[in-house]
Amino acid sequence: MLPLSAESTPTTPAELTEALRRGFKDLGLEPRQLDLQGETLLQIPSLRIDLSESRLTREFRSPNLDAGSDQDVNIDQFDLLGAPLYFEGAPAELRLSASGVKAGMQVTDGHGWLVPVSAASGHVSVEATREALESFLHSFAVVTAKKQGFEVKKTRLDFTQEGPRAVSFRAEVTAKVFVMSASLALTGKLAIDDDLNAKLSNLALEGDGMILKLAGSYAKPHLDKLEGRAFPLMAFTAGGLRLHDVELTAGKSLRVQAKFGAA
Repeated sequence: MLPLSAESTPTTPAELTEALRRGFKDLGLEPRQLDLQGETLLQIPSLRIDLSESRLTREFRSPNLDAGSDQDVNIDQFDLLGAPLYFEGAPAELRLSASGVKAGMQVTDGHGWLVPVSAASGHVSVEATREALESFLHSFAVVTAKKQGFEVKKTRLDFTQEGPRAVSFRAEVTAKVFVMSASLALTGKLAIDDDLNAKLSNLALEGDGMILKLAGSYAKPHLDKLEGRAFPLMAFTAGGLRLHDVELTAGKSLRVQAKFGAA
C-alpha cells in the first residue's frame, strides 16, 4: 500500500504523483525518486519509487480497505527500492519489482492509499546483513545495560537455518559487571508467514547468574510483549498481492524473499 494525501481521489497521473508525494511527506518520508509515467491512470507504463534512507518504526500500520476502490489504476511496471531502508534504526535493503499490476485507490477525508490487488509477475526481497543487525543490537544493549549499572563490551549474533521460512538466533552480550566480565544471551526463533509477517517465538534469556538476575527482571516484560507478535515487513507494498515461494534464509545476511503472480 502506498500512502496518498489529496482533497479528492486522483484522476490523472499528475494528480496521483502529487498525492503520493504528499502522502509520504505526511508519514515523515521523502522519496529520493518518484517517477510516474503515462497519460491516463488506466495505462501507466511505469512507476518507480526510491525510498532509500527513509526510516520506519514498528508502529506503522497500513489499514485494511474494505469499502472497495474509488479509482482503478493499471501499472505496466512498478519498482520500489529502499537501499537502505531503516526499520527501528536497523538498516535493511528492500527491492520490489512487478509487472502487470492492477491497483485501486481510495481517499477519505484527505487521506488514502494506492493498493496493489494483483500482478502478472514480480518478486520482493528484504535483506539485512548480520553485521548491521549485530551493530543495531549492540547499540540497544549498551543503552539498556547502562540503566542496569553494567557496561556492554561486545555483542555477537548468530543464526541457524530451521527450514525454508524460519531461523533460530542467539544474541550473546559480553558485559562488565563491577570488576568482572559476564555473558548474557537472548535466544529465540524468527519465522515468516505467507503474508511476509515476521513472528518471534521461544524467546529466552540465559547466562551468568549475576548479570542474568540484573537483566532478567528488566527484560522479561519486554520479551513477553514480543513473544508471538507479528511484524509486517511489507506494510508499504503487499496490499492484496498473493505471494508464493516465500523464503527466509540466513548466512552472511538475513534475507526474506517472495514472488507474486502465477506460481
